[in-house]
Amino acid sequence: MNKIKLATRKSPLALKQANMVRDYLIDNKTFSEIILVPMTTAGDKVDSQTFKRDGGKGLFLKELESCLISGKADIAIHSMKDVPAKVDTRFAVSTIMKREDPRDIFISEKYKRLADVQKGTIGSSSPRRQAMIKNKYSKLETKEIRGNIQTRLKKLKEDNLDGIILAKAGLKRMGISDVITENLDLNDFLPSPGQGILCLECLSTNETIIKKIKKVIDKNTEICSITERLFVENIDGDCLSPIGAHAVIKNNLLTLTGYVGSLDGKDFIKNKVSGKKDDHIQLANKLSDVFIKLGAKRMLKC
Repeated sequence: MNKIKLATRKSPLALKQANMVRDYLIDNKTFSEIILVPMTTAGDKVDSQTFKRDGGKGLFLKELESCLISGKADIAIHSMKDVPAKVDTRFAVSTIMKREDPRDIFISEKYKRLADVQKGTIGSSSPRRQAMIKNKYSKLETKEIRGNIQTRLKKLKEDNLDGIILAKAGLKRMGISDVITENLDLNDFLPSPGQGILCLECLSTNETIIKKIKKVIDKNTEICSITERLFVENIDGDCLSPIGAHAVIKNNLLTLTGYVGSLDGKDFIKNKVSGKKDDHIQLANKLSDVFIKLGAKRMLKC
């Protein structure tokens, strides 16, 4: 199988990422030809309330997965942070390429730093970011904004917001890092699990594609992704939970930091574990056990 079809969302960022992955796979001689199959997903069309009610970020996957089942596409590309921690057994998911910068960033036309905003409104679509803002900056209000990067930048002006918070990875891939006002510290804004990581999905029965992709993955990125996602799965979190998780590997030592917060910002749990990267499964289980004992599952149900 040297010629394949790659399903992708139609947003500018999704298409940019799909082309990056296509070039990467062809350059590595994984496939000789890759045809993009752009799709508009349910997650791209619904309003915020419907988005939350009908499954959140999982809505970005459904149409693409239908393409895999029907044979319209052989693989699909996603941002890993949009993929539920527990994947339907009909599908297999793997990271692809090295992780991009996982940090959150602040964009404002009024302030140079988020800490300078003494009173105002910050736009964000993420419950995690909203919880962190309310915890660290209790006087600030948050406003939910959804849409692609261009839409959110437009809303910054149209809604007269004091700033917005986005993932840095998307801006870098789009080549518009110059709009960034401040890179937010990982200690203050722990990223969403999988943030900055791209992944490919195919049918779990398609062993040929699975084997081909495994040959060109970045092993450390794959390990970090597995670790972060297992932590989330263990504490019964999902893509709409106020959860942060970030694994980093240095000299074969893996450090996993986790965060769970209440939506009002009043309560949070934050902790970390370190150990050999080969023990990443045990490390994820160890950290999630700590969080469960501290009441993470109860906090997520509130």
